[in-house]
Amino acid sequence: MPYLNLRSVTRLKLVPLIVSMMVLLLTVILVFVINRIQTNNQQAVLESAASRQADLLRDQVNSDIDFIGSAANFFQSSSPSNWSNFDLFAKEVVGSSKSLMSLQWLQKVTPENIDNFIKLEKNISSNFNIYTITKNEKLKFNGNFSDIPAIYVVTDIYPRTKYNLDILGYYSISQRTQYFFDNIRTTKQPNVSDSVSILSDTLASITNDDLNKDAITIDTHHKKNKRGLLIDYPVFNLDSNEMIGVVVGVVDLTVYMNSVIQHSLNGIHSKIKIIDTGIGSKDFPIMYKSKGWDLTKGTIFTRKVTLPNRVWLVEFKQANEKQEQDLWVLVGIACAGVIISVLVYFIVAFQRGEKERIEAQLKLKTKELQFLVNRDVLTKLRNRRSFNQYIDKMFSRETTFTLISIDIDKFKSINDNYGHVFGDQALIHVATIVHGLLAKEDKLFRLGGDEFSIITQQINVPEVEQMLFKICHAVNNTILRYKGDEIYCSLSIGAAISHDDDDVETLMTRTDNALYESKKKGRNCFFISL
Repeated sequence: MPYLNLRSVTRLKLVPLIVSMMVLLLTVILVFVINRIQTNNQQAVLESAASRQADLLRDQVNSDIDFIGSAANFFQSSSPSNWSNFDLFAKEVVGSSKSLMSLQWLQKVTPENIDNFIKLEKNISSNFNIYTITKNEKLKFNGNFSDIPAIYVVTDIYPRTKYNLDILGYYSISQRTQYFFDNIRTTKQPNVSDSVSILSDTLASITNDDLNKDAITIDTHHKKNKRGLLIDYPVFNLDSNEMIGVVVGVVDLTVYMNSVIQHSLNGIHSKIKIIDTGIGSKDFPIMYKSKGWDLTKGTIFTRKVTLPNRVWLVEFKQANEKQEQDLWVLVGIACAGVIISVLVYFIVAFQRGEKERIEAQLKLKTKELQFLVNRDVLTKLRNRRSFNQYIDKMFSRETTFTLISIDIDKFKSINDNYGHVFGDQALIHVATIVHGLLAKEDKLFRLGGDEFSIITQQINVPEVEQMLFKICHAVNNTILRYKGDEIYCSLSIGAAISHDDDDVETLMTRTDNALYESKKKGRNCFFISL
């Protein structure tokens, strides 16, 4: 009897123990599975976020390239006598970008035109001198070009601050700068530099009596204060196809890092490193690295950001540590082992729901930013970047269409007489009227300043004439009222119907010529190039 009692007691203890062990084993298996699901979901979300962040960074750089391109178009499409108005045009361009610090106009100077160039510049400023900085010394140009056929001198700059004005007259003799200029002259495409120090930062700390301090030129490499990025955009003479200068945009890299990278993670805690693989980056390839990158251990995801002449590698490192929320989930599953089979459904659903929610938020934010990249901030119309993409698309379809260019007559006078705020209202006023007169399939763009463009598939000349007449008449007969001021605006319009042998450049040139003809006719009219 005692033996039976012992066996009975053992069986009574063993069964609950076996059941407990089975539940514990099931709990361990489920904890392992859930842990793997969390890790995979976290990795998938990070990979998706990494791709979107890299795309956003590329789009922001390309947006700045388009802004700088519009400044280059100012010099390319206007006569030298109008170049003195560069600061008015550049003000709006720089104001449209959070990362664009300044615009510089580097005019081509050759042995043949240097005397006339210096004479013209000294008429503007008697203190103007051509100089460079080398070996920590500021050297005045002695007129000897040596083996260099031309130099590119900073002739105008915006904003015209004290230290920016000190840059006027500067030219670079470094091989690195010559490489970039030779490349853009050959490819006719903008170039993006590696990270550089800002020349005005250096000039702010250098006095005329203290030139032996660390002088950092516009393209000098230095370990400190490398917060700048230069975007060189070539300007060509439309008749001779000769490069007559370069518009250089100075971009603040810290804006890219803070705005695009850090703020777009939506709470995903990861470290970021950006590596430049382009020309000039060999000595200092790391453009940005999160604090604690080297101390963090985890999975690294690499994405490429391809720019016109270089590639950035963007690395995202996610620590292997579990988030506090995930730890509590696993603890809860372990403590609730008896009901684990019921909980696992809700946990997986919760995990997947979290992933979809983050994916949806990232997708929404990406769409919003992509919309802003392709839209003009003031008028909400499509911008120059969108125009370039759409006109290329129209040519790729090999369909005939009409390109229309619109300028507001005497827009500078409106700004001068009523102020830039009123001028902005005039732009919105014109954009609203013109947009309301277009067909659904017509596209209206604001290219910059008071320059608008329409791409329409309407190619019948009488109907195009009727369309342009309606636009001119509607704008000229609609009063603009703003804070007590009232004016009537008028437009000069040039249009060109595409030919089979046209490309983007020739069609835009024909359109610009038609616009010029309408202005010669007295403005408030249109001219069509057949």
